[in-house]
Amino acid sequence: MNPEPTGALPAGSPARKRTVFVIEDHPLMRRSIIEAIRREPDLAVCGQAEDAPEPTVIMAARPDVVLTDIQLKSSNGLELIRQLRSRLPDLPIVATTMFEVRRTERLAREAGASGFIGKDEGPARMISIIREVLNKG
Repeated sequence: MNPEPTGALPAGSPARKRTVFVIEDHPLMRRSIIEAIRREPDLAVCGQAEDAPEPTVIMAARPDVVLTDIQLKSSNGLELIRQLRSRLPDLPIVATTMFEVRRTERLAREAGASGFIGKDEGPARMISIIREVLNKG
């Protein structure tokens, strides 16, 4: 009997996990987000960054969805959303912040975000929003 090839999913699991690229400048928050995603049977992390990477880096990772903080170390998540939207118009993007949530949500959606979550809403709501934008596409 041959073992399953590396990367194969066990019987009864979804055909393919949906992948998330996480952009978050706070290391503890980024780790928490990644762990929440990894606990889900249908989701996986395909890349991460602490600041806005070049869109080509994200494109190379081929995520099903991008989760990005709006306020990053030396860049602006709104500008990243605009860049991604112009290059990958069908890629779902979820924006997040803990500052001026209502105003930031409006700005993120105007920039092209598919979904939004305030960081104070917790991991279960974050996973729900990720799935929601994935299911719209």
